[in-house]
Amino acid sequence: TIAATALTDEGGLDADPEITDGLEKRPPDMDQPPWLKGRYGSAVGRAVHGVLQTVDLATGDGVADAVAAQCQAEAIPERVDTVTKLVADALGSSIVQEAAARSYWREVYACTPVGGRLLEGYIDLLYRVDDGLVVVDYKTAATTDRTQLAERVEGYRLQGGSYAISVERSTGEPVRRVVFLFLTPGGAVEIELGDLDDVKAEVERLVTDGVEVLVP
Repeated sequence: TIAATALTDEGGLDADPEITDGLEKRPPDMDQPPWLKGRYGSAVGRAVHGVLQTVDLATGDGVADAVAAQCQAEAIPERVDTVTKLVADALGSSIVQEAAARSYWREVYACTPVGGRLLEGYIDLLYRVDDGLVVVDYKTAATTDRTQLAERVEGYRLQGGSYAISVERSTGEPVRRVVFLFLTPGGAVEIELGDLDDVKAEVERLVTDGVEVLVP
């Protein structure tokens, strides 16, 4: 079985894929905002994901209680304001609002055979549009610079392609878009994975050939 997160530019399963950059040229830890450093980065990322899995995406009902519970569970009660802001930015983004107005599912497990092996992954947010499905993956980042974030997307492109393959073959419906929603101190930034068909073909080739770890 191959996990989608194993197909990253760094060549392995990130210890905390919601926080790490997924790039060879990663900014030094000392340059990161405090909530992205060390255990705070991992804990904040997990707390944000946990809240977004449970709250009402359309109204935000339940955010305060969910944030408090998740921050307590991650032992970061002092980061309530940070988590609250990141969650609010996510809920206010156009991609999440579009999902909230349609049929959507969260923390979706998808698994499918590829080349005699199993390709699997967990999708943060999946929703239906008129002609198929859209995959949304949440990431945290220290910058809103679209050039830098586009470079990060390059590091995650095979992960996104593997999500699309798993969902399409599990549901029988086409995935029209894969969108990475970066949650940053300056707000939410959406970047769509381009050339999705080409990326899916590359993922299928790598999995079929038995490539589990990619070396940049």
